[in-house]
Amino acid sequence: MSRLQQASDRLKTALDRLDTAVESVLDQDAQDQSSDVQEVEALRSQLSALRADYDKLTHTTETVSARLDGAVDQLKLVLSEEPVKEQA
Repeated sequence: MSRLQQASDRLKTALDRLDTAVESVLDQDAQDQSSDVQEVEALRSQLSALRADYDKLTHTTETVSARLDGAVDQLKLVLSEEPVKEQA
């Protein structure tokens, strides 16, 4: 075998290994991107659930606040009427 043929064979082998390595890296990148997409979708889902929980808590807080305001107003009314009852 001539030196040229040996060099050509080594070059072909090196190019084949390089091609395999590039394909491996591209496959890994594709898997990483797929994993990233899944993670983003999971985070979006969690964010949506958290927003729904926040909306429920906001509504509950508003309801409780309104009821407390009503109770405080009733207590004020009762406390302001007591002295009048004692005089009568």
